[in-house]
Amino acid sequence: MPRVTADNHETMARVTPYSHVHALVVDDMPAQQTTLRAQLAMLGISRVDGATSPEQALRLIRRHAYGLVLCDYNLGHRTDGQQLLEHLRSTQTLAADCLFFMITAENGYAAVASASEQLPDAYLVKPATASDIEERLKSALERRHALLPITQRLQAEDLPGALQACDEILARRDRWSLASLQLKAQALLAAARPDEAIAVYRQVLAARPGLVWAAIGVARAHKAAGRLPDAEASARAVIDRPDGRSALAAYDVLADALDAQGRATESTEVLRQAAAIVPSARRMRRLGESAFRTGDLVTACECLAKAAQATRGSLTADPQDTLTLAQALVDAGEPGSALAALAEAEASMRDDTAATGAAWALRAQALAATGERDAACHAAEQARQRLGAGAAGFAAVALARAELASGQESQGLERLKRCVCADHENPQLRQWAQAALQRSGRAQLVDTIVEAASREMRAGIRGARTQLRDGDTLAALAAIEATLATYPDNTGVLLEATQMNCLALRLGRSLDGELLERAQRHLARLEQLMPDADRVANIRRYLRETVALLASQRPDPALRMPERPTTSAALAGAGS
Repeated sequence: MPRVTADNHETMARVTPYSHVHALVVDDMPAQQTTLRAQLAMLGISRVDGATSPEQALRLIRRHAYGLVLCDYNLGHRTDGQQLLEHLRSTQTLAADCLFFMITAENGYAAVASASEQLPDAYLVKPATASDIEERLKSALERRHALLPITQRLQAEDLPGALQACDEILARRDRWSLASLQLKAQALLAAARPDEAIAVYRQVLAARPGLVWAAIGVARAHKAAGRLPDAEASARAVIDRPDGRSALAAYDVLADALDAQGRATESTEVLRQAAAIVPSARRMRRLGESAFRTGDLVTACECLAKAAQATRGSLTADPQDTLTLAQALVDAGEPGSALAALAEAEASMRDDTAATGAAWALRAQALAATGERDAACHAAEQARQRLGAGAAGFAAVALARAELASGQESQGLERLKRCVCADHENPQLRQWAQAALQRSGRAQLVDTIVEAASREMRAGIRGARTQLRDGDTLAALAAIEATLATYPDNTGVLLEATQMNCLALRLGRSLDGELLERAQRHLARLEQLMPDADRVANIRRYLRETVALLASQRPDPALRMPERPTTSAALAGAGS
């Protein structure tokens, strides 16, 4: 059989059902790469690329549309194969139709995978043969091919098309019906149709009463519908079952439902139970952040230190682990340990301006706690230069705390107020701001600074709603857009602005280009700030229904909005 040179890593092979697959082998051992290439060639897979490190694999996956990735678990780097898989999935770098197979010498890999909560499509224990690969590949490709009409539409965010494809497969009543029902329920949740999703999950449970994923789906759908007590009860029912005690997704739904009901301490306890089952970096991170917000500094320091240590130097490293750890250490009266943690992670934050600015703010707090006032003021100035006036979130609160600690009280209090205004509906942010005042001996200012800022923002939104209800659409839009210009990442204002632009479209009975473009732009920003949030799914559905409604109607000039200057000009005039 003729062979192409080894330089391009291709072998002329017979045509098989797998000949079309473009594969990537990730292994730091050249001999193992050669073995896997030969085994793939036996299956007719001739297009095979190789990577010897996670970083090289990431570059290749970004450039090529692979159908299969064979990855060794132990890559001889700080990032192992499981962490590479987590990174690819969490960043959506890996195409939805790409199969990821893990190859490992460890019989206990299943425990490793479940601890990371990211399962590969298959895993093989060394020495893996060509027949082993073929067995897994055949099964995985059959499933992928059968469900491709659904998954392609889901990837294109064509939810109506995905639901139609689900129904077409379900009509065949073949062995893919259960998988199709699962995808249909997920698509209904993504389309903000939680009650229909519950109906599908209950259909599954009627046929398979013990199916854990369907029971968790019911809890998720209740949460998406805003029925938090029902979500709580459904999630607890799963956890109370013998086969549901390790269902981590149920713990997540329960923790979220409790948090949304203002029961943060109970939520932290639920996350503690989940972390005891699976002590992964992700679990430690979430428990540590929750414990920090509820004032349990011992748990926060312990968990965040574990998360930072487990991921340091890997693709899954998150600088926020070290930043929150440093803040918890300062609050726990350990400023020296906070400075040490920041110094250890300094190199990894060098290219991240926001993280570097937050780190300087935390240094300022730690230095102030040790009595080094001049050094603290210098560090706070370094933080201001890097973060700028538009800083928000954790970094802005850290800088406000640095200013308060280093004697710059008026600046710190004003920054805290602006920070709350920038995202007044974010309960975590309000907890951080309250803690900043309480731990600096200014608890009496919580209402004046934090609650007053929230009230001010809510009053402004109510005013714009009133103008819209009274028929002054232009003034309402001008008011909400002016607020958004001041606080561009305020999720509550973004949600309101998106909805108001949709209402204006409906009132105008036409697809006004400027209104539609603005609503789409606001929604895109919301999806960046609040990925997978139920409220964003609802507003996405509302915009989609608005466009569909207006596209189906014949324009009626009598129902259009009155002639006016272009929307942007009108808003500019009203906002001045």
